[in-house]
Amino acid sequence: MKIRHIFILVLLFAVKDIYAQNTADAYKKRMTDSIKNFYLTEAAIRNPTLRQLTVTTDFIGGSDITSYLHGNKLLDGKLNQRRTTALFNLPLKSWGKNTITASFSMFHQRFQLNDVTTYQDNLPDFEGRVVNKFTVGFTGSFLRIDSLFGHPVVYTASVSGLTSRASSVQKMSYLGGMIFTIKQTRNMRSSVGLLLNIDPSINVPVVPLFTYWRKFNNDIELNINMPQQVSVRKTLSPNLWASFGTTLSGSIAFFRHNNPELPRDGNYSTIDLKTGPGVEYRVSKKIILGFSTGLLTNLQAREFELNQNAGDYFLRNKINPSMYFNFTVSVLPFFRL
Repeated sequence: MKIRHIFILVLLFAVKDIYAQNTADAYKKRMTDSIKNFYLTEAAIRNPTLRQLTVTTDFIGGSDITSYLHGNKLLDGKLNQRRTTALFNLPLKSWGKNTITASFSMFHQRFQLNDVTTYQDNLPDFEGRVVNKFTVGFTGSFLRIDSLFGHPVVYTASVSGLTSRASSVQKMSYLGGMIFTIKQTRNMRSSVGLLLNIDPSINVPVVPLFTYWRKFNNDIELNINMPQQVSVRKTLSPNLWASFGTTLSGSIAFFRHNNPELPRDGNYSTIDLKTGPGVEYRVSKKIILGFSTGLLTNLQAREFELNQNAGDYFLRNKINPSMYFNFTVSVLPFFRL
């Protein structure tokens, strides 16, 4: 009986030790996940591209527009635009230093022409015409965080597709590159990088990158993310931030033409600069509301044949600067691997 009692006691202590070890492991995992989630949330607050879900709408009003077809003046008028984008980022798998994510986007554009004057014969009536374009996209990305010469380095590769049709993908592009950290402290980070973009429509496939972030003692943050963004940001309260800066943005829409003088499938793309102030307010643990306004300056607006070089455009729009108003709702990361 003593042997049996001793065996039971040993078994009980073993079960207790196993339970304690499992509890400790589970506690460590919860603590690790909590720390990761905290830093990921803080990063997403500073950088909207890291947020799980973002829905944003731009109202762009009253732009003077002049259109040229094959180099000949086509029309003058007033252009009003509305652009709505929904972007959802989903982490798929993480192991070691590697992460795979997927992104899904929906983009809607509304164009309206008013006060139109035409300069060519046999043109349709453009006055008051409204055009709606809807585009969906996906991106699969691979990310590896490693070190090189004792400094952190990020390797990235992705494949993206865009389409306005349910039956096919109209535009594919491939991206690869690396970002090398120069210096990193508690209040400052700087890095340089290089991206290779394989896309038949672009003229410059290699893009140099430079990022610099610094937080000053007065809670003002300087964020330089070239060539995309330059901004300053001020923390007004734990849940309220104000900013001012310039951001490079753009749009893509696909058109199908029945005119024999035009390509059947066209790709209309724009490149814009948005400059102005903005505010963001964290209304709950995971939801941030944003508002911004300022001047939208169009740098390029062209339509060219689908999957051809953008330099071989047949339609060019000259669009004067105009005011824009933006509303954004975004959700901080809530999916964890």
